[in-house]
Amino acid sequence: MNRDSYFDNYRGLLILLVVIGHFAGAFIYKNHLMEFLVITIYGFHMPAFAFISAYFSKKNNLVKLIKTLLIPYFIFQIIYFLFLYYIGRESDLELLQPYFTLWFMLSLFCWRLIIDRIIKIKGILAISYIVAVLAGYVTVIGAFGAIGRTITYLPFFILGYTFNKEKFMKFADRKYIKIGAGIVLTLIFVILYFNSDYIDFDVLIMKYSYVKSDLLQWGWLYRSLVYVFSTVLIYLIAVVIPRNKHWFTYLGQRTMSIYLLHGLIYKFIQYRTNLYDTVDTVIEMLFILLLAIILTFILSLKPFDMLIRKISSVPIEKLLSWY
Repeated sequence: MNRDSYFDNYRGLLILLVVIGHFAGAFIYKNHLMEFLVITIYGFHMPAFAFISAYFSKKNNLVKLIKTLLIPYFIFQIIYFLFLYYIGRESDLELLQPYFTLWFMLSLFCWRLIIDRIIKIKGILAISYIVAVLAGYVTVIGAFGAIGRTITYLPFFILGYTFNKEKFMKFADRKYIKIGAGIVLTLIFVILYFNSDYIDFDVLIMKYSYVKSDLLQWGWLYRSLVYVFSTVLIYLIAVVIPRNKHWFTYLGQRTMSIYLLHGLIYKFIQYRTNLYDTVDTVIEMLFILLLAIILTFILSLKPFDMLIRKISSVPIEKLLSWY
């Protein structure tokens, strides 16, 4: 299979930001720089993952979806439960209440399962956006079954599914477009740095209802602004991402091992050590983020990648021969 270096580079950046974002999140209320990093990262990294995942979701086979998404999801859901049960943080196994990062796998399964059908609906992008905004008023929508973010991130998935890379590249490869995108990104980051205190983290992740986020009156407007902000960042970064293969490109080829395994390490540190409480200075925090970057590259090594590929290749064809 021929790899797409451009999208591998983009995914490599995103998975690096996922890990950095989680570790920086431990210090979000301790330091302004960490708060800025978290707000910036969470403003687009998972919407961008949904966008890129959709681009490669043109062929959706149920058996393959179960093998590559559902089985790893349930295995790691059980692993998380056993770990949390052992340390006294969990008592009941709830298979459809995703732990930590696992929501994306459940959401991705749902998106890929329905995309071939819903994409035929006229105006589906606008419809998905309206539904996602209105979903914020439904208080029962939340983490269960990843329903909340499955609905709210669907517009990004549809956007990625309809993305025309060839047309985009013809536009984005112009030198002045790249320079302009770089300038606009810089301005956005500067504005965010000086205004991140005013941005509600719960609004960015679009996981909870407006009632729970205490935004009942203006929740629809804030969520709409998040869609605009995230979409703009997705495309601006798409302009400046390197097109060719580089030494870091392989990160984007091994995102699953990094995504699934780093969360266990993060949670182990959170619940079994007092590291996040004892780190106070910005130098110490930056050192932790450096270790997070190193961890990302370690988890991309072949043994970890092969482990996840083994889990994702369980021979279930006979069991599902009815399909």
